[in-house]
Amino acid sequence: MKNVIIVFGFLSMLLLFSCNDSTSIEYEGYNYGLKPVYAQGDDWQDVRVSNSEIIRQLGKIYYKEPYIYVNEVNKGIHIIDNTIPTQPQSVKFIHIPGSKDIAIKGDFLYSDNVTDLVVLDISDFNTIQVVNRISNIYPPVEQNFPEFHTGYFECVDPSKGTVIGWESALLDNPKCRR
Repeated sequence: MKNVIIVFGFLSMLLLFSCNDSTSIEYEGYNYGLKPVYAQGDDWQDVRVSNSEIIRQLGKIYYKEPYIYVNEVNKGIHIIDNTIPTQPQSVKFIHIPGSKDIAIKGDFLYSDNVTDLVVLDISDFNTIQVVNRISNIYPPVEQNFPEFHTGYFECVDPSKGTVIGWESALLDNPKCRR
């Protein structure tokens, strides 16, 4: 019985000390973590449509029969044809940098685009286009660290532009950690 208690205690201590609350991995001065994605000049206002893409970071979901609109945080909106609910088909992706939220009324989709509100006509999927933009409706958000991330990240450099997202990367001696 005494041996069981000793083994159990040893395993408990091993488990306790092997836990790491960091999502980063260190390797000879390099760390896996996140680096900021910067918008340069006005390129963040470039809203365009392409073929479907893989969903990497799920955001809000909006349903307007027969389509499902899935927000890809900071990147844009996936459009999924749900005509046959057992076989949904991804059909388009609307690139909207800095997009975090969407709404739809009638044939118009509304989304944030960094500090702007953009309105898109979605009545015809072959000609989705921006029909209105309200500039500077949202105050600029200082994003000095990645939300919901514990571990290393590249420090934000405001001289490189506005941060519109974060991506995984191998970082060379990062100075920031959360």
